[in-house]
Amino acid sequence: MPQENYIIVPMDRLGVTCVQKDLVKTINIINSFISQKKDVYWLTSEAKIHTEEFPEGHFFAPGAFIVKKDTDIIEILKKGEVYFSEIVSNFKIENSIRLSKKKIALYTGKGAAEFCLNPLIEVIREMGFNYENVNDHDIRKGLLDSFDILIVPGGPDAGESYYHGLGNKGYSILKEYISSKGNYLGICAGAYLPLTSTSENNRFWLNLVDATDEQELDYWRTGTGFLRIKIIENAHPFAFGLTAGNINTLDMVYWEGPAIKPLSPKVKSLAIFDDFIASGTSTDYPRWDLLDNTPAKDAINNWYNILTRERFNKYLKNFSAVIETRINNNKILLYSPHAEFGNIGITQRKYSQVYLLISNGLFYLSF
Repeated sequence: MPQENYIIVPMDRLGVTCVQKDLVKTINIINSFISQKKDVYWLTSEAKIHTEEFPEGHFFAPGAFIVKKDTDIIEILKKGEVYFSEIVSNFKIENSIRLSKKKIALYTGKGAAEFCLNPLIEVIREMGFNYENVNDHDIRKGLLDSFDILIVPGGPDAGESYYHGLGNKGYSILKEYISSKGNYLGICAGAYLPLTSTSENNRFWLNLVDATDEQELDYWRTGTGFLRIKIIENAHPFAFGLTAGNINTLDMVYWEGPAIKPLSPKVKSLAIFDDFIASGTSTDYPRWDLLDNTPAKDAINNWYNILTRERFNKYLKNFSAVIETRINNNKILLYSPHAEFGNIGITQRKYSQVYLLISNGLFYLSF
C-alpha cells in the first residue's frame, strides 16, 4: 500500500493514558471517515514511518490509523484536536488492514441488565460505531441475518436470563448466526452465554465455545470489586494501544463474570486474572477518587455480594479473563470484566483508556 499523501493518527500508550487527548472523540472521528468510505487503515504491527514531524523515521505502535489525506480530513482532525502527522515518503506498510463500515447488533432484550447495558451504549455511541438495538423478539424473527457483529452485554446472572427471553428457538438462531455468519463480542453474562457446560442440567449456555467455567452457574462465588488482569497476548489487536514492553496489566471493574477455562487449543487466552485490588469491604475499600465513574461506584458501594481476596485467589486467579476463538472463521471475543465501565482512579470516566478494549474488539471483529 503506497503511503504518500496519507496521515497517521497514533494511539500509542503513554503510561496510563493515550497519546490522544480525547481517545473517544478520536475514534468517533475515525469512524466518521469509515462511514464516509474514506481510505482508513489499521496498523497491525509496529512500523517505522517517516512523517512530517519525524522525517528521519519514528516507530509507531499497532493500533494507529492511517488515513488518506484531503483538505476536509485535515480540517476535521485539527478541529477535533486529534494528534496526527503527515507521512512524507512513498513506501509500503506491511500488516495493515483496511477498515470498512459494519452493521453491529446490540442485544437489548430480556436478560440484558440496564446497569451493564447503559454504560455500553454510552461508549459505543460516543465512539461513533454504527449499531442497532435488537431484542429477543427480533432474534426469534430472524433479524440478525442483516448484521455483521453481535454484542451481548452483561446481565443479572450467568446467562440464565437470556434463555428466559430467547428460548430454544432463539438459542438455535444464535448458534446458527455465530457458526455461519456473524462475529460475537460478549461481556460478563454475555461471556458466559457461548460457553460449554460440563453438566447435563445447564440449558442456559450455547455450548459453542471450547471453554467453560468450572463453577457453572454459581456466579455468587465471587462478587464485585476491582481487579487486575494481565495481558498475555500483547500483540493481539484487542490490546492495541494498551501494551508496551513484555508485561502489561490493566485495572478493571469486575462484576461476577466467568472464570474462563479453555478446553482445547481452539481457544486462545488473551488475558488472565492476575490480582485482587479492592472491594467494598472496610479493609479493602479503595483510597482513590472515582470521580464521575458511576458504574465503578455502584460496584463498590451498592452491591451486596462483595469480592474478597480469598474468593479471588480461589475462584479467579490465573483463569482467563479474555479469550478468543473462531467457529468457521467467525471470531468470538469474550470479556469477563467490564471494559465499558471505564478506568478506576486514574481519570474521568469519559477519558478511560480501557475503552480501547471495546473499540479494538469491534474493529478486530470487522475484518
